[in-house]
Amino acid sequence: MKKRILSAVVAGLTAAVMLCGCGADSDASGDYTIKSGTLMVGLEIGYPPMEYFDEDGATAIGFDVEVATALAEQLGLELELVDTAWDGIFAGVTTDKYDCIISSVSYTEDRNSNYLLSSPYVANAPVIVVPNDSEIADIADLEGKSVAVQMETTADYLIQEEIANGLDTDLRQYEKVINAFDEIKAGRVDAVCTDSVVAAYYLGDSAGDYKTVWQADEKEPIVICMKQGNTALDEKINEGMAALFENGTMAELAVKYFGTEDVIDGLADGFGTN
Repeated sequence: MKKRILSAVVAGLTAAVMLCGCGADSDASGDYTIKSGTLMVGLEIGYPPMEYFDEDGATAIGFDVEVATALAEQLGLELELVDTAWDGIFAGVTTDKYDCIISSVSYTEDRNSNYLLSSPYVANAPVIVVPNDSEIADIADLEGKSVAVQMETTADYLIQEEIANGLDTDLRQYEKVINAFDEIKAGRVDAVCTDSVVAAYYLGDSAGDYKTVWQADEKEPIVICMKQGNTALDEKINEGMAALFENGTMAELAVKYFGTEDVIDGLADGFGTN
């Protein structure tokens, strides 16, 4: 469904800043964005199919990139994408390096307490991915096995919690999720724990080689993250996302990247305009 990307290319270009113009009025945003007339979006480009570099190694593409582009256009703003390492992405929104994060941010109670989160725009849950011939069938079967995660993600926190509760597994943490999948493809780990939307991309890219064997009962829907207290921006994003659901843009993007509208079913109501 998506083009395969070379992990070495992506890893070597994570410091790039991508600018996407939308032809907006420079005074369109008033005082609710850092730069007047511009929506600055923080994201970690290296999380297919949500945000990643095209084969040229320079063009940011993916579901979240297109959502951010459509949202900025809907609000009449220029779009500036700020590529940021995941381990510093939340600090960046707090210190006004960008207006919001549109980068597969899973909803958690802790994040909800520390940041302003939008309603969910994608359904999601942690999953375990293993080779197709693996005997692992449940998270408990990771006992005595190795599992790869992207560090400081909810998948990482999930496995750490399981270890704290007595699971004896070898947790391997990587800077990017593509590194985790490189490890399972090379046979150096037994499993990968990641988001269901990411797993769907990799399973589609390697049909017959891997399978999802476990999914968490508790969902972790994906949200847009803003600085605590930025209610003016939250209101505008709420209005913009409501329009994108209503005009069919979100449905088109869901089908394009996931092959189904199921990942956005029932989420439009959360963005009812104020």
